[in-house]
Amino acid sequence: MLSSRRVRHDVVSASLAARDDEQLAALVDAAATRGVGAGVGVGGGASVLDVDGMPVFAKRIPITERELAHPLSTADLFDLPLFCRYGLHRVAVPGVSAWRELAANQTVTEAVLEGASESFAMLHHWRVLPGRAPVAPEHQDIDAVVAPLGGDVSVRTRLEEMARATSSLVLFLEHVPNPLLDRLDTTEEGIEKVEQQLFAVVDALRHRQLLHLDGHFANLRADDDRIYLVDFGLATSPRFTLSDAERDLVERHLDHDSDYAAMRLVNWLVTTACGIPTPTTGVPTERNTYVRRCAEGHIPEGVSPATAGILARHAPAAARMNDFHWRLVDGDIHAQYPGRPHRPPG
Repeated sequence: MLSSRRVRHDVVSASLAARDDEQLAALVDAAATRGVGAGVGVGGGASVLDVDGMPVFAKRIPITERELAHPLSTADLFDLPLFCRYGLHRVAVPGVSAWRELAANQTVTEAVLEGASESFAMLHHWRVLPGRAPVAPEHQDIDAVVAPLGGDVSVRTRLEEMARATSSLVLFLEHVPNPLLDRLDTTEEGIEKVEQQLFAVVDALRHRQLLHLDGHFANLRADDDRIYLVDFGLATSPRFTLSDAERDLVERHLDHDSDYAAMRLVNWLVTTACGIPTPTTGVPTERNTYVRRCAEGHIPEGVSPATAGILARHAPAAARMNDFHWRLVDGDIHAQYPGRPHRPPG
């Protein structure tokens, strides 16, 4: 499988690298105009290109003049508060840096090309190009974003400079068309496969010293054989240029991606396999209570062995993360990831 992916990667990378900025910009603009796979989110614009008959996912990240003045820098050039590292707030926080997203994608692409993991979409090419996608609806009213975040000046500055950006960092990525949610099933084999592959992703991230911090199911894609983690807009790493506060955050969050995966997996199973309803809005109190009971050892009777095993293994982490998640959604910008409880030696 990797060999065919490698061949496609080499062909697409060479084709994109051979085009000048004007040609690449025209290719991206044409795809956005056609609307094929096109959309705009807080991380930038997205579209699907045809490159020599092969689909390529293009992500167009607005890049500020400040970032352009510090090419490839992984430092936090805006001195954003640490709560901007979480993607669970009631409002969409801005990413720290377009260059960090590039560096994270380069890191996981290296893992795939070296044969260490198949769990990530590869970065074929990148380029800074003129033009940008429209400002995401979530960020058009800057006051509405900043107010629930304590009126933070650095967040306002970051959003204002992103809105003024006239260029984009364009990432040309391997196209994985299917959302994970379209491929999930609750058969014994399906449940076990999802668990195994989710934590293979986590292990690959840990091996590369990379924290994703936003691994919800919408950031997971799938084909017939594999789950792929995408969208590294909030990613960080001890290999990046970090402030002392950021370095402390990284050290405290080494288990975050694992616990986050546990939360998403358990919540999905509790809803789909255990039949606990989740409201479309508001706090899912019944589901969270159910997960907490599982974490305390009360695994329900009547569920499949695969479901019971996953609940026993992962409900404790899921319960902690659910509590943390809903503190953030409820507006507590000072909530901190709880980490795993200390176990004394012996």
